[in-house]
Amino acid sequence: MGKNGYNNHMPKNQTDLTQKCRQILIDHNIPVTRPRIVLLEILLQNKGPLKVEDVIKLSEGKLAISSLYRIINMLRDLNLISEFQTPDNTKVIELSNIKNEHHHHIFCKSCGAVDDFELNDDLEKNLEKEIQVIESSHHISVLSHSLELLSLCNECKR
Repeated sequence: MGKNGYNNHMPKNQTDLTQKCRQILIDHNIPVTRPRIVLLEILLQNKGPLKVEDVIKLSEGKLAISSLYRIINMLRDLNLISEFQTPDNTKVIELSNIKNEHHHHIFCKSCGAVDDFELNDDLEKNLEKEIQVIESSHHISVLSHSLELLSLCNECKR
């Protein structure tokens, strides 16, 4: 079990995946609907952030765009989904508290691809110490941090 109480391994089959999604909704007192299950299944099956248009494609007609945005807004407000914009202002979403893994993002400046990466524990701890220094010197409370790398992916370097 992960820190959040969910098994963080990928479900073995579609039934397991659907059940995991149902349980996430139930645990957060969210009514279980097919569109919500579809969105969570897509996010659980795909590593890393997804563009909203990619979610629509992956839903294979099971999600209307208007429903998708309502579901995203609701799950974001409950801190189940993180939503952010890439450097080219493309909206991307990913699971947040469900996976409970702190990570950062790599953006391809050319094609807009987004990928996750993690810092090693020592580097992450040093970053946390630096953040504490910044909090103290600027008299602020940092709520979260994110490291974003702007890059060219292998495909775009060719």
